[in-house]
Amino acid sequence: MELVLVSGYHNGAKTLSSLYLSTSIMNTIVAITLFLLPVFFLLAWRIRSSKRVPPGSLGFPVIGQSLGLLRAMKANTAEKWLDERVQKYGPISKLSLFGKPTVFIYGQAANKFLFTSDGSVLTSKQPQSLKMILGDRCLLEMNDEDHKRVRDALVSFLKPDSLKRYVGKMEEEVRIHLETYWKDEQIMKVCQGPPQK
Repeated sequence: MELVLVSGYHNGAKTLSSLYLSTSIMNTIVAITLFLLPVFFLLAWRIRSSKRVPPGSLGFPVIGQSLGLLRAMKANTAEKWLDERVQKYGPISKLSLFGKPTVFIYGQAANKFLFTSDGSVLTSKQPQSLKMILGDRCLLEMNDEDHKRVRDALVSFLKPDSLKRYVGKMEEEVRIHLETYWKDEQIMKVCQGPPQK
């Protein structure tokens, strides 16, 4: 049995090589398209989503900037670390702490916004590990009416008139403690800050 290839070309070998060439070109185009299409969508998504988040780097997955912050806290230079971050990215930036993406805000205006906004604008969400340590009813976890009630109680506690009463009581307690436990001591050593190595 003989296979006959019918085509518009007179040379059958030329027709088969053209067919193989066009098939390999088509396969290459499909492969490149299948590779570049997800890359294009990923880049487009990143560009679009980066407009909605503050500047800053999330660092390595899971680790983020946690090690840098912990190192700065151990060396008692956390404020310097935060100031460098503010100089680099501005008063609002994103970072990753303890495996969670975090927004860092800095300054008086940011604090005012954070502590006076209601739950519809901004809610505070702590990492699960911090929530386990501080509990569910921590001031950082409260929203709406509970947060307002506790905040108002703290404000009334910290009014100058209230502080004057408490300072008097604290001074009396310190005096009684010193007379009871330190009366015969000539030298009283006071440690300020973390112990030096």
